[in-house]
Amino acid sequence: MTHQCIRCGNIYENSDSSILRGCNCGSSFFAYIKSQKDAEKLKKIEEELEEHHTSLEREIEKEVEKIDTPFGIETVKIPQEGVYEINIDALMKNQPLIVLKKDQTYLIHLSSVFEKVRTRR
Repeated sequence: MTHQCIRCGNIYENSDSSILRGCNCGSSFFAYIKSQKDAEKLKKIEEELEEHHTSLEREIEKEVEKIDTPFGIETVKIPQEGVYEINIDALMKNQPLIVLKKDQTYLIHLSSVFEKVRTRR
């Protein structure tokens, strides 16, 4: 099982830290490849998108832009050092603490995520 960079095709093993910090080419989108069949499906999708003069990376970016509302998944935004935008409504509803830093890095408070999952059971 590996991860393939959507932009350049570099392959990374599951434990490689590049998956978290991004590929050497600058992309932060990876396809999870479990088998040769998955790799073939990815190749076919890429070929179909090329016919439409787009790329898988661009299509993913479009989808991410759709959810990038003033507060999409994050409960706290840090647009610049020392400035915080807090989604009080989400915090009051005990939603997981997800912080978006100005460099598009997400910090996820895992215990708040798992606590939410634990209470659903």
